[in-house]
Amino acid sequence: MKKIMRRWEAVLICMALLFSLFSLHTAEAKDEETPKTIFPVHVIHKTGDDKENFVIVIMGDGYTADEQDKFLQDAKQKAQGMLRWSPYKEYSDHINIYAVQAVSNESGISVYGGKNADTYFHVKVYGKAAGFSNGGDEKAKELRQDLEQNYLDRGANVATIHVLCNSEGSYGASVNSLFSFSTNSEDNEDGMVMAHETAHSIGGLGDEYERYTNKPNTSDTSNPDTIKWSKMLGFRGIGVTMAGTETAFAPSRECMMRWLGQPFCEVCKMELARKLNNTDYVSKPAEIYVSNPEISIPHSKTGTLDRDSEKYRISEKNITKANNTDLEFRTVVQNLVNREQHLKMSFQIIGADGKTVKYQEEKTYTIPALSNSYNPDEARESLSIVFSDVYGLSNGDRLDGKVINVDTGEVLATDKTAEQEWSRVNIHYQVKNADGTSTLLPCADTATVYVPKNSTYILRNPELSGYILAGNSLNQDELKVTEADTNITYYYQVKSDQPEETPTMTPTVTPSAVPTATPTVTPSAVPTATPTITPTEAPTVTPTVTPSVVPTVTPTATPTVTPSVVPTATPTITPSEAPTVTPTMAPSATPIKQKKGLKKTTNIVVVVKVTGSKNTSNVSRSVKKAVKKALKKAGRQRKNITVRLKSKSKKNITLKLDKSTIRFLAAKKVKSVQWDRGKTRVTMSLKKIKKVNKRMKKNVYLQVKKGVLVTYYTRK
Repeated sequence: MKKIMRRWEAVLICMALLFSLFSLHTAEAKDEETPKTIFPVHVIHKTGDDKENFVIVIMGDGYTADEQDKFLQDAKQKAQGMLRWSPYKEYSDHINIYAVQAVSNESGISVYGGKNADTYFHVKVYGKAAGFSNGGDEKAKELRQDLEQNYLDRGANVATIHVLCNSEGSYGASVNSLFSFSTNSEDNEDGMVMAHETAHSIGGLGDEYERYTNKPNTSDTSNPDTIKWSKMLGFRGIGVTMAGTETAFAPSRECMMRWLGQPFCEVCKMELARKLNNTDYVSKPAEIYVSNPEISIPHSKTGTLDRDSEKYRISEKNITKANNTDLEFRTVVQNLVNREQHLKMSFQIIGADGKTVKYQEEKTYTIPALSNSYNPDEARESLSIVFSDVYGLSNGDRLDGKVINVDTGEVLATDKTAEQEWSRVNIHYQVKNADGTSTLLPCADTATVYVPKNSTYILRNPELSGYILAGNSLNQDELKVTEADTNITYYYQVKSDQPEETPTMTPTVTPSAVPTATPTVTPSAVPTATPTITPTEAPTVTPTVTPSVVPTVTPTATPTVTPSVVPTATPTITPSEAPTVTPTMAPSATPIKQKKGLKKTTNIVVVVKVTGSKNTSNVSRSVKKAVKKALKKAGRQRKNITVRLKSKSKKNITLKLDKSTIRFLAAKKVKSVQWDRGKTRVTMSLKKIKKVNKRMKKNVYLQVKKGVLVTYYTRK
């Protein structure tokens, strides 16, 4: 009997060891299945689940292994800059942005007929546009599939890819809805070119300076009844204006799709908002887009464009201007889902005493469902309330206009929405350490979400690949945002740090037990299944699980770009002549230091005094004369030349430079133009002025606003 028991113990110990090896193999196989990507992925901006948010991926081309930190910094700068522009700003909580660190063998990118760089995506410059060559688009699609399968939240898709080229050349392009391109040019320093080019790929928008008319914001007709944006005519500067030719028309003279540095017009904003909520990529879209309402007096529906519309806009500051005329409260809405929406407009004018209601009206509207995404105009409506022949308005009266969701009672917008203050919610990501401390996640940058001040922000607890969410710094799911900046930190644990489940099957033996498994065990037979037996001394065998090491994937070298290959699609070219005035940036203002005479140095300052009492001063002749004199005096020592315009007048004078003068300054290698007004100096690069000058026929005009902000514009 003892001999039989020893045999049983030996058999069970062997089986326990086999079970331990099997468990180890299973754990290793599970670890080998942990998602890995071809290249490292960095989180630039993530606020929610990838299925619920619109996913943008930035891929770098022309960045070597040693330049990956530079790529991440460039990608972060461009993405954050893009999100400052409306409507990206309004949807910043519903956009996720990732950077894929593709490694190129050489720095920079190829130029057709010139440099031939060995880069991963083989991006090549053709004139002022960039595009793939040698199968670069297939590589990008492969990385897209890699992310969708191995990195993004389950079931999510990449909506668009932006290729950031390691070059300072001023160009960009959009090939289709999937791909767009930009560089590290001066124009794109704060993401303006990226905002423009992704508007092509995301919104399907066209350039408003071209001859093409097949886009939502371009038309081959000026007929107000049939033009694509007919329901928006006369609203917030939307009208009919010539685009690139006399047979092409656009809705605005000042739009990001015409001039870099200008905000998107209302037509483009609405189309971008619709595409950012495309259910092909976003599982929980916004239900409706409401343009910022406005209150105005009668004006032309087709000819009142951009700045001109401000003359007809009424607020509480100029409310008496509405006396003896009609007063309209208006917005335009776009249904974003395939079901009807029910909205109510409420408009009233309350007297200065806060009690007297001078005018009041409400209207209810049914917005048709968005049943056909190829014809969004069917689900778009202009909503309006008009008070006819208004009189008796006085300073101190209050305007109160609201757009309300009838089904929920939520106020969607008011007549004050366009001027509302924005707050920043800064989202940080940290990993919890074993000692209870936490440190910043190296693979994720801070995300900044823009929300209206005094609104409620809902925390969405985003998951990160390779980590498990462990909570947030607020220990709550929503936050009332009252400050300009609010910080939220999400905490995570590394998935590999989580304890694996320990198998509970510990074989034990007892002399009196009968095996319950099949087949029945006899002393002469070895059981094929684990019998349930309890011995007097049970051997305790605990399987040990050791996680396998995750291999590092290193891409192989890529073939050299061939100059003769032409891209398969015609890229959309970014206007090089567009002005680069960014609303969020102002030229540096420095106190004036008097400088006597010119010295023969490599840096020359040419001082030109601006005289006269007129609102506009033509300084072309005096600038030419002063520069010629200074160059003659400097001889061969000249190198960097600055033209300094000095004005003692307190009036906000507009300076005029004609085309020949700008050409003259460029030929003489003038680097910049300075303007001294009082104790403030504003500096502008001649390069920027030249870009404006390319778009007009004769003159460029310069103007200082509020002492530091320089605005330049054209007149015929």
